[in-house]
Amino acid sequence: MINRKTLIALAAATFALFIVNASLGKDWGEGNAFLTALNNILWFAFLACALALIVSTTAVLIRSVARTRRTGSSGA
Repeated sequence: MINRKTLIALAAATFALFIVNASLGKDWGEGNAFLTALNNILWFAFLACALALIVSTTAVLIRSVARTRRTGSSGA
């Protein structure tokens, strides 16, 4: 189940991956195959986390709207 703690942890992981990847930079590991590979792995991990965050947030919003419509006010 997707809850607030899951979304916060996923957002924190996405932010941390972005910051670490940005700190490595494109030119920092120039000529070093290990740092280039690490940078690529971090970049794709960031993209995967960002995609998972978008999908899970959309799922939570859709579920919330569906729950509101199902139990909505019928006494108008």
